[in-house]
Amino acid sequence: MAAKCEVCGSEITAEHRQQHGITDGICAACALRGAHDKSLLESIGAPVLLMQGNPRQVITVNKRALELFGKKLFEVEDKRGGQVFDCLHSFSEAGCGKDINCEHCKIKEAIVDTFNTGAPHSGVSSPLQIKKASGISTYQLQVSTEKVGDLALVRVERYDRA
Repeated sequence: MAAKCEVCGSEITAEHRQQHGITDGICAACALRGAHDKSLLESIGAPVLLMQGNPRQVITVNKRALELFGKKLFEVEDKRGGQVFDCLHSFSEAGCGKDINCEHCKIKEAIVDTFNTGAPHSGVSSPLQIKKASGISTYQLQVSTEKVGDLALVRVERYDRA
């Protein structure tokens, strides 16, 4: 039996489900439309960031992401990913994604590759030094990425102290 889009009910191929780990239950047309009106983000049962490619910044996030990071929407919109996660290197003079410590960040690499090639990434994991008011701690971050039109979804699968 073929899968149906959770939004419009149209048939979704097995190939689509394999290529779209984040939006596997939503057809491409609904995913693209939903990404721009935020309904798609809220329908995903995990913290999700919607990012633009150039400059690589967060456009918006769903409520689950705001709860996970303990932030308000204005604190994440138009910020780089590391700023949203509170990565220590996002506070450097060079800034998120440009600091020398960001060169080999697997999270950054996955997001950049998704923008450049359209390829999704699943379960990309990396330890990050997270700066909170209480100090600096190592967190384990795991994400999956998927391109939706000219934007990218970043689903946070793990964000906790290592």
